[in-house]
Amino acid sequence: MTCGMQILEQHQSPDGLLRFIVVRHDDGDISLGFDGFTSHTHADIIASEGQSEEQAVRQFVDDLLCGRSIIAVARVGERIQDVWVAVDAVSDKYKPANEIIEFRRWDGAKVPQR
Repeated sequence: MTCGMQILEQHQSPDGLLRFIVVRHDDGDISLGFDGFTSHTHADIIASEGQSEEQAVRQFVDDLLCGRSIIAVARVGERIQDVWVAVDAVSDKYKPANEIIEFRRWDGAKVPQR
């Protein structure tokens, strides 16, 4: 475990490719993201009006694990560069030319790109 943070939850995807973690930092901030990759979000960002951070985290994780969320996997060749929860299955038009973005669900099911 990295100094300065406590892992609150960790989930391994059924195909073993991804590990999603929820961590609390020493300052109390809660962040959520895929282990080993830079893209992440924070509980205070995903909490909507009238919803606590804890409720927002639970909804976000449940949506991910139940396959309601779209996961974007950016690759260059066979190497994964980054992984994040996407709003939609639309590739970034500003991505590097050699990067491919695949969209999937937690269980590994492919999501067609729009």
